[in-house]
Amino acid sequence: MSTAILCFTLTGCSQVSSPKAAEKLNAYDVAPAAPPGNAANEGKGDETAATPLTVTLPQIAYDYKYSFRLPADRVASTQQAHIAACDRLGLARCQLVSSESSSGNGSAASLKLRVASDVARRFSATLVDSVAKAGGRAVDQSISAEDVSKEISDTSARIRQRELLVQRLTQILQSRTGKVSELVEAERSVAAAQEELDQAKAWLTQLQGRVAMSDVEIDYAAAVAGAPDQGPLGETVGQSWWFFTSALYAILRLVIFLAPWAVVGIGIFLAARAARRRWGRAPATDIESLPSDDAPPLA
Repeated sequence: MSTAILCFTLTGCSQVSSPKAAEKLNAYDVAPAAPPGNAANEGKGDETAATPLTVTLPQIAYDYKYSFRLPADRVASTQQAHIAACDRLGLARCQLVSSESSSGNGSAASLKLRVASDVARRFSATLVDSVAKAGGRAVDQSISAEDVSKEISDTSARIRQRELLVQRLTQILQSRTGKVSELVEAERSVAAAQEELDQAKAWLTQLQGRVAMSDVEIDYAAAVAGAPDQGPLGETVGQSWWFFTSALYAILRLVIFLAPWAVVGIGIFLAARAARRRWGRAPATDIESLPSDDAPPLA
């Protein structure tokens, strides 16, 4: 009987104290009251408290291509001047990717650089001015842009997902709970997820590098004297003559390269022909040396 009375008392005390506990919980859960103000500004306060919209700038990768035509004796010097201008910017802002040059009947060269995107346009204008000072001109100019914002965003999201996956699988391995087959499968999953994570990070770094550094491709060609003054027709005639002389020069180089082999081949052919003739006469000589039946007997 006393036990029942004690239980009834504890039950009643808990019922009485529960409203206070609920008040304490509600006091912690409810946000602090807003400072008093005009009733007209209450509606505006909700709009002001809203999270501001963040706008991200597009991630653009630029490619610059230039074709210059200048005097043949200025092609190599102009190319070296452009390389020197890149070196003055420093390795962090300009990098030499490739450089090619050829000298012959017509001089030609090419250059590929990677320039920081924030100075790429000014640097390109400097290249055009230097070519003009060297007596040349720009034949072709093009600027292409590629928006890689979506690729960067998707790759970043993939990286975050793979990082969470690797973290969870690692925790499973560290807990050492489950069957051996499950642990082996989890370890394989961790290795596969880590490989995908490394690939995604490498691709993200490449995309960010394309945005930070712009590709600048330059082609140099020797101009025919007098062609620019004669207009497009004279320039076309000059180009045709240049291609003809270049082809003739290439054929001449090929003939010079094959001349020693031709001499060796002709020598081998003449030697084989002489040996075949000598071997063809040998059986006839042996037959003629034998005595015939009509010949008189020897005394």
